[in-house]
Amino acid sequence: MKRINNKGFAVSVVLYASATIIVLVLLLILSVLSTTSKNTYDLGEMVKEQVSGVTGTTYQLRNLVINSSFENDGNGWTTNMTTVTNTLGSSLSNDNFHYGNKSIRVNPRGWQYQKLSSVSVGDKLYVLAYANVRSVSGTVTVGISNNSLKDTGGSNGVFLAASEGSFNLNRTTTGFERVSAITTVGADSEVFVQVGAATSSTTDSYIDDILVLNLTKTFGAGQEPSLAWCENNLKYFNSMSTLTIYDN
Repeated sequence: MKRINNKGFAVSVVLYASATIIVLVLLLILSVLSTTSKNTYDLGEMVKEQVSGVTGTTYQLRNLVINSSFENDGNGWTTNMTTVTNTLGSSLSNDNFHYGNKSIRVNPRGWQYQKLSSVSVGDKLYVLAYANVRSVSGTVTVGISNNSLKDTGGSNGVFLAASEGSFNLNRTTTGFERVSAITTVGADSEVFVQVGAATSSTTDSYIDDILVLNLTKTFGAGQEPSLAWCENNLKYFNSMSTLTIYDN
C-alpha cells in the first residue's frame, strides 16, 4: 500500500481552505453589490463608514412631482385643478432645456398644475425649479397653491405664502437660474404645484426640473432645515434620491 505524503497532504488542505475562503469572500461581495440600496449607502459609503468609523444619518428623499422635467410630455400634469388631463397649458420645448431633452415654454402666459400626495397640514415644503426668463411683464411663478373653488367644482389657484425665498420671477435671467422657496401647508392639505404666468402677465420663459420635497416628512417635525441649508445641500433629482449627513 502506498504511503501518504503528510507534507503534500497538508499543503493540499491549506490550498483547499484558501480557495474556499476566497470563494466565500467573492460571494459576499457579489451579495453586497446585488442588494438593492434600501438606504443611501452605496458600496463606497459602506466601506468609508466601516473602515474609518465615520457615522451619519441617511435620509430617503422623494420628489413629490411626477414627470418633473417634462421628459414624458404632459404626463401627470393638468390644465385645471379638478381633473387630471395629462396635458400642459404651455408648449413643450425641445431646444431650450436645463436637464434631459425638454422643458415647458410659457408664452405668453398660462398655467399647469399637479396635485401633490403625501402632504399634511403643517408640513413644510421645499420648492426648487430652473427658469430661463427671456422676457417678462408681470411674474413667472413656480409655487404651491390651493384650489379656492374646489367646493363649487371650480378651479382657481391661490398660492401659499413663502416663508423663505420666493416663488416668483419678475426679471429676465441669463440662461437657466435656480428659483427656490419654502412654504408651510395650511388648513387645506390638498395642494398643487402650479407653474406658469397669470392672465395679467406676459412672458417668454422656459421652466424645467421642478422639485418639491416634504421637509417635515423627510427630516421630522421641528427638524426641517432652512432655505440656505437646502440650497447648499440639495439639488434637483427625479423621483427618488438619498442624502447622508455625517456626524464627523
